Amino acid sequence: MDVLSAIGGGLITGFAVGLSVMFLERGFVAAQERAVWRANVEIAESIPGFTPGKRPLDGMNFTGKKLKGADFSGLDLSEKSFRDAELLGADFDGAILRGVDFTGADLETASFRNADLTGALLLSANLGRAEMRTVKSMNRAQVNVKTCWPHRLFEERKELTRQVIPMDLYDDEGKKVKGKGIPGPCPGWAPF
Repeated sequence: MDVLSAIGGGLITGFAVGLSVMFLERGFVAAQERAVWRANVEIAESIPGFTPGKRPLDGMNFTGKKLKGADFSGLDLSEKSFRDAELLGADFDGAILRGVDFTGADLETASFRNADLTGALLLSANLGRAEMRTVKSMNRAQVNVKTCWPHRLFEERKELTRQVIPMDLYDDEGKKVKGKGIPGPCPGWAPF
């Protein structure tokens, strides 16, 4: 009887150890795949159609990247940097973009339906043909006279002019070159 219970206990222990090893292997493979994906995204200059899905983006920086047609819909991108990025046709519908840095970004044909741009930096950003009519909030978003807006945005959504903070524009040497003000549509604007 003692021998049988020892054999049974050994089999159960062996099975538990084998199962644990299998789960550790799977976890290691998944972690390795995430690390490779993250490294590829960080070193790539251009990723057309970029879709992060449910992968975590914490600590990632998109400065200067070309992400034409990217899908960031519904994601929390608070405090991310898209400085000088090319985001033509990018989808930010329903995204939380609080404090996001879009300084100098080309967002000309991006979509911001129900997006929260609270505190975003939109300095010198091109939003010329962006879908912004249903943006949720631009409270405390910073703009300057070089920020390029969709035609008639502030006529259709007058409350947005009270939400944004106009900032001065400075040159590379720190000298003020243009005063504050909410800019109008992009130069040469034409309907689609």
